[in-house]
This record gives sequence, structure tokens and C-alpha cells, in this order.
Amino acid sequence: MKDEIDRLFYLGAGPVAAVFLGAALVLVRDWTTASNFSFVFLALIIGVAEFGGRAAALATAVASTLSLDFFLTQPYLRLSISAKGDAIACAGLAGCGLLVAVLSDRRPGRAAQREVMVLHAVMDALLEPGSLERRVGNAVRRCCDRLPLAAIVVRDSRDRLVAASSGGGASRPAPSLLLDALPEREVDAATAVEALPREGARLPLLAGERQVGWLEFWGDGTPAETSHLQALKDVASVLALSLGSAEQARGASPA
Repeated sequence: MKDEIDRLFYLGAGPVAAVFLGAALVLVRDWTTASNFSFVFLALIIGVAEFGGRAAALATAVASTLSLDFFLTQPYLRLSISAKGDAIACAGLAGCGLLVAVLSDRRPGRAAQREVMVLHAVMDALLEPGSLERRVGNAVRRCCDRLPLAAIVVRDSRDRLVAASSGGGASRPAPSLLLDALPEREVDAATAVEALPREGARLPLLAGERQVGWLEFWGDGTPAETSHLQALKDVASVLALSLGSAEQARGASPA
């Protein structure tokens, strides 16, 4: 997953950048007080939070506070502070950095971006040349890679296998849990919810008022978010349209 790779990159790069930033500011530390340098570190934390998420922002905030203390407050090159103003500056940077980290994954824009990325990957796969089974197979594999799912299986209206992701989905028994619909997305936040069922669930694929298949999915045990649920709902809608169009092209009767 590209998104996970980016998060891991910033998780490592953010703290390293904080250390190098502190070392670079040694050249100008006599020009002003340490409290003014905290704004530079805060800008770094905000940038890392934007691209790397909460964990990377938190790690960068910790490294930035230690870097400010070690390089820019007296006594230099020690993790101790002699001046009260410098202690307040470090505490303020730590507090602001923690706030940025907490809020970084709660913005509606990030949730919407996640949904769009999943749906874009699925639609790209469905628009590729090849048979319906191949295109749907590529679509569910990409969806499974981007959501907290262990496996996905798509069946047609007659319960025949159309495609399956990796993870042994094709060999799993059909889940007994039937969902009429997935919960609606919360408008103002991508809040954590319980993990998608590891024992699996079935979601009917509806093209208009006609059922054209089933979407079966198994959670991987990772806590999901409302944005994950909304993305899965969007994927189900797109798959239903694809199966419905294929049935009409073959002249199949409604199930």
C-alpha cells in the first residue's frame, strides 16, 4: 500500500529531520532566544502530520522537543535546561506538537481522501481490458490492500464465484452474517469503530432495485474507521453496476 509506505517513510524521516534541524540552527542560536526556534520545529511537525499522519507527527514532536533542548537551550549538548523561559518553550513545543498529532487524522479532508483513493484504485481496475472476472479480481485485490480486510469475494446473483482477492477468500465458506447496508459515514470525522467481522459478512450488490450479486468480506482484526466503511460501501455500488451491466449484456434474466 502506497499510503502505508508513505506513513512509514515520514515516521522515520520526521524525527531525523528534527535532529538535523536542531543541529543546523546551532549556527544562529546566539541571535535569538530558544522559544523563537520552536516555531520552526512546529512547522516541521505540521508538515509531517499532513503527509505522514498521527504516528509520524507524534514521533517528530518528541524528536523536535529533544532537539530543541539538546542543541538550542543552555547548557548546550545536554538534555537539561537551566533557564525557566527555555523550559516553557520546550513544554509549549511538546504540547503543540501533541495537539497537531492528535488532530492530524481527524480532519474530514483526510477521510475523504482515503475514500477517493480506494474508489479510484477500484475503478481503474474495472476499466482495464480483459474479462469481467479478471477486472473484478484486480479491483477487489486493490480494495483489500487499502482497507482493513483479510479477503474479499464477489459472487453473482446465482451465488457463483466471480472473483476473489488473495487471502484464501475463494476457499472460505460463505459468511452467515448478512448485512442489508453498511453504516452511513459520519460527516465531521473519521472516527474509529470496531473491526470489521473476522468471521465474515455478506453484503448484497444492488443495481437499482435488482440484486446482481454478493460482496463477501472478512476483516483482518484492525480497527476500522467510518471512512473505511464508506469506502467499502462505494466499492460495493461500483461492483454492482459492473455486474449489472454484464448481466444485461448477456441478456440474463433478473435473479
